[in-house]
This record gives sequence, structure tokens and C-alpha cells, in this order.
Amino acid sequence: MAGDLKEIYHLFNPNKALQNDDLENYYVEIDQNETNIEELKTRLELSLETNEPVKLLFTGHRGSGKTTALNRLVSYLNREMGDKFFIVHFSVLDLLDNNDINYTDVLFSILTKIIGKCQDEDCNISPPLMERTKKWGKSITKMEVHEDKLEGGAGFSLPVYFVELLARMKSETTTRQEIREKIQPRVSELINLINDIIAEIERSGKQVLVIIDNLEKCDYEKALNLFYYHSTQLTQPMCKIIYTFPISLRSSEKFTQIKMNFSDDIIYPNIKVREKDESIAQEPAGRTFMKQIVTKRVSLDLFTPEALEYIIDMSGGVIREYIRIIRDSAVRAITRKKTLIDKDIVVEVINGLKNSYQAQLSDEDYEVLLKIYKTKEIKRDEKLVGLLHNLSVLEYKNGRSWCDLNPIVRSILEEKNLLPKK
Repeated sequence: MAGDLKEIYHLFNPNKALQNDDLENYYVEIDQNETNIEELKTRLELSLETNEPVKLLFTGHRGSGKTTALNRLVSYLNREMGDKFFIVHFSVLDLLDNNDINYTDVLFSILTKIIGKCQDEDCNISPPLMERTKKWGKSITKMEVHEDKLEGGAGFSLPVYFVELLARMKSETTTRQEIREKIQPRVSELINLINDIIAEIERSGKQVLVIIDNLEKCDYEKALNLFYYHSTQLTQPMCKIIYTFPISLRSSEKFTQIKMNFSDDIIYPNIKVREKDESIAQEPAGRTFMKQIVTKRVSLDLFTPEALEYIIDMSGGVIREYIRIIRDSAVRAITRKKTLIDKDIVVEVINGLKNSYQAQLSDEDYEVLLKIYKTKEIKRDEKLVGLLHNLSVLEYKNGRSWCDLNPIVRSILEEKNLLPKK
């Protein structure tokens, strides 16, 4: 159990999802989210029986805990069903430039990670298929190809070469454009390679499951290009795939068409810390959950009760924002030579966040925010898309979905005297 504020800094990192031992030590269950993960497990298990290549969209606000949830799902599947699934789990942030990503990049990353997993697990790919893959790799770039990186056999270092290509695509605009121009007219060839490798893997008795994390961090236009204009290509690999998906796109008028191309979309909701009428949550599970995130790591004695309740309120139930506020408050308290976090410290931190949120709001945004404040309704509205994406508006579930202003944004509107007096 941590005993000082410096430990808070080390144990509360908003940019680090829980995995491995940290999942065991720090993960906290809450019914509303466990139910969604159980549904995801059930869909995957049922698809094993039918050998169905389901394509699932896994969505939620940035920072809601999706990556941790997927890490836990993979841990469960490896432990309980490792003889049935061949799992390829990766983050696009590790391979691609999330500010400039298209469907060919995603498909190329799938091919790269599948053959990389084959190498890790000594999975045999037939020499003719390896030769096809090597020739395809040589054909998509003018970059010099060293044969020692393309040799198959025991070393099977072809994925090393592909990873190098992806690294150059991520950092070099010219290389990225060159490779895309080569792949796009031959994308069916890339998909055929992926599917032929999947077919060889599945002859072993395991079914391939690809989980692609952090795609939801794309901006709206890039996400629209991926999931609306190129959903056909993204769903052609003949294996099970979970794509993380931006919750903002669910409010787009194009979402109905997007959903038609996928098996289902599953939401990982924010934690409800207040009711729809803005009262303290009648069922205290959400607030209890938020406190347990702290008690799993440090003593509650490092916070005044008032400060912790205020942090819970202002986080809006977004896990990453909650952890960020706690960490930033610890830094400020240490700077002020304090031994615990009090409300005055948290207020200073929240004021800094207000500046960040206010800078991203336009006059038109304020009009939409006022409507959301009054109705709490999720609608197909292109004006709402950006506000969901940047966390100015947060979505919750009480059986049915509803939304509300981020508490930090609500306080900005209160300071501008834009909200009705209570």
C-alpha cells in the first residue's frame, strides 16, 4: 500500500492500460461493464461453434477503459480457450500514424501481425505461400530489400521486414504514399494473402481472432474513411476481428450503413457517477467503483473525503480522466509541500483542464451543448459527433443510452451564465 503522494504519481498513469500483473493487482470489476465483456466473450464462443468470421465493433469513449478490457479478454481467452483461438492482438499506434491512416494500412498491419504471430508460435506456412508473400512484399516498395530479411524457413524473418516497412510508413510521408499507391489497385491480392494464411493456420484446429486496438483514436474524417467508405475491405479477411471504433461515429447519420457491414457493435460505457437528473447516483456502485480504483493502489488517507468526491464528480466517470486528475493533483500537492490532496488542489487542476476544454469549443458548439443539457438525448446528429469525440459530451447507459455534458464543460457554461438558474 502506497504511503505518500509520490507513489500516486507512479501508480496512476493515464496513458498506461492495465496488463499482465497489473490486471491482477489493480483491476476492479463493475457489473455494467462486466456484462458487456461477457457478451463479447459469448459472441466469440458461439462463433467457434459455427466457424463464423464475425466482425465486431468495440466502442466507448477514449479513456473509458477499453484497452484494459481487451487486455483482460485476451488474458481470459489465452488461459481458458488457448487451444481454440489463434489470437493476434495489437495496437495500431505501435505500427501506424494514427493521424494519417487508411484501410490499406490496416490490412497490411493485419498481414504483418499474423505472420509475426506464426513466427512466434512456430506455425508452419507452406513454402509456396511464403514465396507469394515474399514476392508481394518486394513489389510494394522501391526500398532496397535485403534477402537475409526475406528468408523463410526456421528463421522466418519476413515479418521483420514488414515491420520495418510499416515503421517507415509511419514516419515518412513519401514512403507511406508510395506503398499505398502500390497496394490500392492490388488490394484484393493482399486480402487473398491474408485469407490463405488464415486458412493454413485454421487447419491446425485453432480459429484466428484479430483484435485491433486504438483505431477509435482516429479523427472523424479518417474513421469515416475506414468504417464507412472501406468497411467492405475491412470485413473481407476470413477470420474473427474486433475493431475498436469511435463512439462519436455512432451519432453519425452514416452509422446505420456502417453497422450493416459488421456483425454487431458492443459498447463499453462510462461509469455513471450521477443520475440523468444530475443527482448523486441512487445506486452507489459507480462511485464505489471509482473509490476502489484508488484503494487498490493507495490509502484513501492521501485524500480529503471532499477532494475525492469532487474528483469523482469532475471526471464524469471517464477512467482515464479520473486517473489524470488524481495524478495531476498529486503533482500539484507535492509542489505545494502538502502531504495529502485537498479540494483546493483539485480545483486548481480542474481550472487548468477548463482552459483546455474551452479552447476546443466554438460558438456553434455552445448551442449544441445547451440542447444536450436540456434533453440528455443521443441522436443522429453530425454536430454532436465532434463533441463526443473530444469528450465534451459523455454517453451513459441506464438500460438505454443517454448523454450529458462533461462536468468540466458544464462548469464552463455555468461560469458563462449560459445555463438556467436552479
